[in-house]
Amino acid sequence: MKFGVQLYGPLNNMQGEVLEKLSALAKAGITEIEPCVTTGPILGPEGVIWPADWLLAHVEEIRDMGLRIVSIHVFAENLVQSMDKLKAIAEKTGLKQFVVKTPENSTESILQQTALNYMKAADMLETFGVRLLLHNEAGDIQAKIAGKTAYEHLLDLCMGKVGAQLDVGWVRFGGEDPVAFLERNAARVQSVHHKDFGAGREPIDVPVGTGNVDLAACFRFAQSRDIPQLVDQEHFGSDVPGELQKICQMLNGFAQNRKDTVSFLNVYDVKTGAVRTVASFDRVIEAPNWLKNSDTILYNAEGHMYAYDINTNTERLLNTGSCDQCNNDHVVSPDETELAVSHMTFDNGDFTSRVYIVPMEGGEPRLVTPNSPSFLHGWSPDGTEMAYCAFRDIDGRQEADVYTIPVNGGVEKRLTKGGFNDGPEYSPDGKYIWYNATNSGLMQVWRMERDGGEQTQITENRRNNWFPHVSPDGKRVVYISYGPEQLEPHEHLPNMPVELWLMDADGENQHKILSLFGGQGSINVNSWAGDSMRFAFVSYAVLEDPK
Repeated sequence: MKFGVQLYGPLNNMQGEVLEKLSALAKAGITEIEPCVTTGPILGPEGVIWPADWLLAHVEEIRDMGLRIVSIHVFAENLVQSMDKLKAIAEKTGLKQFVVKTPENSTESILQQTALNYMKAADMLETFGVRLLLHNEAGDIQAKIAGKTAYEHLLDLCMGKVGAQLDVGWVRFGGEDPVAFLERNAARVQSVHHKDFGAGREPIDVPVGTGNVDLAACFRFAQSRDIPQLVDQEHFGSDVPGELQKICQMLNGFAQNRKDTVSFLNVYDVKTGAVRTVASFDRVIEAPNWLKNSDTILYNAEGHMYAYDINTNTERLLNTGSCDQCNNDHVVSPDETELAVSHMTFDNGDFTSRVYIVPMEGGEPRLVTPNSPSFLHGWSPDGTEMAYCAFRDIDGRQEADVYTIPVNGGVEKRLTKGGFNDGPEYSPDGKYIWYNATNSGLMQVWRMERDGGEQTQITENRRNNWFPHVSPDGKRVVYISYGPEQLEPHEHLPNMPVELWLMDADGENQHKILSLFGGQGSINVNSWAGDSMRFAFVSYAVLEDPK
């Protein structure tokens, strides 16, 4: 998951030249930044609020560090008169958001005048693809006009032309519940700042995650809407990069939280484009497999495997013996007499995954991959071999590659080298293995010969494409796609806006067929029906207020 950092606090607490400070942040793993920029005289500590010309002169150096400017907090006496510089910044950085503040004096007349100026600036920014956002402090949350906070009142006056960048810490300090405030303004929140305060009356922030803000709920709000999240902390100890790294690691831990998630099992009709929701569940179900000789769909939930008959709308628990921690990587044997699962076990105190085979009618599992972690994705049409993603230590580094192994056990064979490789699945004729890899930067769909030869990139676009699934007749491939800025290329997270794409098996006719709320668990393994005209997928909804 990608998180940004508002730079005012970090830079103000670090020693050295500006570029040295930025380099230290980049080395700590920070990739997204929001600087403060002025189009007029310097308004703050030197090196903390950047002159626009300084930024324009150093954009390439900042980019070469691996830092991406996601938004800029602008300080300007007149945004309209500063438009030429703002346009130059936007074109050179590629950012999509400029951020401004509410005026310090929140009277009705001042807010009305501010709204007129902001709307005019927003219209001008829109012509080159940039949105203007309004950032809050504590005062504009505490001040009330016509029964609303002054901040919300100003947004109302802007008539939808200006979006909201919510600082959840200042919302809390201003006396409002941040989660309720986010939900109340969900239609206009375009960015979230993570700040935290303790119980004291002084406006001195505490390390993010140690105060009284429900950060997990705020994180989930932003993740589910695919909007930027930025750490905004002003006070640090001696190791600013280290503190920010820990905060981002904490936030990243929220990304896999599936609490209060509702699952929907759906069927997509390729010919008509129609979607039919077969069933809903008040728990997380994942990774449908469609049995080719019936209308039965398998999936995992809470560590177990289930079969759902879509004609009778009945669910039954499968007997997988001691494999009671099945994850979302499982496949069915070509003759449908056996089920192979990736089962999580404790190994030296840590969870890890290995591949097992279980009789379809139930029974004790048989281990296939002694080495771990191993995540199953493919079973060869001739029934003799399996393909899986495995993490192995190679020359002192952990590499994620595609491996194959005989079904009856034996020596595993590494097929890929370099990049992050996942999702291997055999073509129906057994000649090829389809998979996804980051060799070209973003995650893309690839195909190789069964022995690992002729590795060929199939998709090439500005998205992260995962888990290609070939239809039984070998004519079509469906895959799931994330936006390029949502997460790191090697990540496939749950509870995010994603897309399903379809293409011909020769790579032609690549096109989006559906947008949905999902991701991890939606379509991890092959879910085509035997007629090659339908496939199953899972979408999700997060209960905003489970109470």
